[in-house]
Amino acid sequence: MAREVFEMRSFVTEVESLDDQVAAATQLEMLSEGRRLVERATRWLVRANPQGIDIAATIRCFEPGARMLAAALPELLDGTDRDTFDVRGTDLRAAGVPAELARRVAGMPSWLPVFDIVEVAELAKRKPEDVMQIYFRLGSRLELNWLHDRIIELPRGNRWQALARAALRDDLDNLHRLLTHEVLEAGGPTADSETAIESWVQRNSAALARCRAMVADVRASRVYDTTTLPVALREVRNLIRASGSVEGIVGAESVSMAG
Repeated sequence: MAREVFEMRSFVTEVESLDDQVAAATQLEMLSEGRRLVERATRWLVRANPQGIDIAATIRCFEPGARMLAAALPELLDGTDRDTFDVRGTDLRAAGVPAELARRVAGMPSWLPVFDIVEVAELAKRKPEDVMQIYFRLGSRLELNWLHDRIIELPRGNRWQALARAALRDDLDNLHRLLTHEVLEAGGPTADSETAIESWVQRNSAALARCRAMVADVRASRVYDTTTLPVALREVRNLIRASGSVEGIVGAESVSMAG
């Protein structure tokens, strides 16, 4: 199912067609990137649909969004995310990978949010393109992407470490989705992404200042673990509480790291 959403069959065929043209290790790295995406997407879908999944309907719902998001990269990215994309693409091209395939692989770490983007668009009755712009701009401006990277770096040496890491990642993803919906509501039905974000920032300036200060403290400490990162997530959650009730907002029931 997730394979179909991201058209992974064609991807595997493209990678395998490079036999004897690029190093086997490079092919394996690309296939591993695709596997990680499929695994994470499958996990998202299973958690979001505990009563069962209509496979055909799921593919119809998310496949257009996946294509939209893939086509919008790398322009959606900035800062270290754009740097990472550029470096990965350059390395793959240097290894002999065709430019379009290299671009596809470099973008895969940024594809998973398509599920949240499509859900928020449906709930808010907005175009997925509008939601996508806000989602990615918030990730950069609120340093949610930085927090996500620090969570991904947490150790997974045993079952409990892996579960703690997964819980933090899920909570951050839920908060990112909730904030995207909040910003859409703040901007109204006609505002573009920048106008909507600025409107939301003005309404929540005090809470936003506290959140930024806390994230700055965590960064300055250079200690990124299951003691410091949940504190940063609590401040992100407070941005939503400052905006008002989250009742009815997609994903609200999933935010479990109570502060």
